[in-house]
Amino acid sequence: LTIPLGIGYIKTYAIETHGNSVEISLYKHPERLLARSEEEPPEIIGFANYGWNNNLNLAIGRYLRKKWPDALFVAGGPNIDPDQKQRLAFLKLHDYLDLVIIDGGEEPFSELINWQQSNRNHNNLPANLIWRKGNTIFDSGVRPLTKVIQNIPSPYLNGCLDEFIEAGMVPMFETNRGCPFRCTFCAWGEASKNLVRQFEQDTSLAEIDYVGARSRVSNWIFCDANFGILKRDVKIAKAIRSVKDRYGTPDKCHIWLAKNGTERNLEIGEI
Repeated sequence: LTIPLGIGYIKTYAIETHGNSVEISLYKHPERLLARSEEEPPEIIGFANYGWNNNLNLAIGRYLRKKWPDALFVAGGPNIDPDQKQRLAFLKLHDYLDLVIIDGGEEPFSELINWQQSNRNHNNLPANLIWRKGNTIFDSGVRPLTKVIQNIPSPYLNGCLDEFIEAGMVPMFETNRGCPFRCTFCAWGEASKNLVRQFEQDTSLAEIDYVGARSRVSNWIFCDANFGILKRDVKIAKAIRSVKDRYGTPDKCHIWLAKNGTERNLEIGEI
């Protein structure tokens, strides 16, 4: 079981924006979500949508929609197809959803918190959202991307993912997002608009130290599409090595190496 890094970012950004006016709980285990849903009505229910949890989302989403018909149901994830026919098919299948977030979800989800407290006018939706009316797909436009990610705080450093570290789940990290390539077997470059977006290096190094001091899990995963594409990735590799030398773990680290940096890849591999 991996630490739910994606929804950790969603929660962290929302709390950074709204402070104590919001209460957000994260769930990996469906039975815990269902138990919590019995306690009090949620205003928003969000689903991280991936290929491997599609059927689980269907079952849980439809059940909760019947239980809490007035809640706002929203999903997002990397497998929302850009093709309109595929989007329509997805929303027809996932009929419990009100809205779907495309691309980065931190800002749109946070802005939805304000939107759902208003009159829910679809003309006032934040960008990066799609929805269905009958057989027609509507969207709220796409927000521009920046090369450096400065406005999204770390879900590790603010403690949002501590419960999952303590549960012994596999740590996941992002030091950058996106991919500059458009390989025909992969949709990563298409989805990220061929842009590599960097988190601040100091934040990435601090995350490695934070998790390294708290987790004894033998395997780490770095979600970057091309680890080693940036010169700074050597420094990040050294930070991972330093954690191993100090604490004895992780024993192995899963990375997806850059496609065009052979010498740097070899250096990172040696580290």
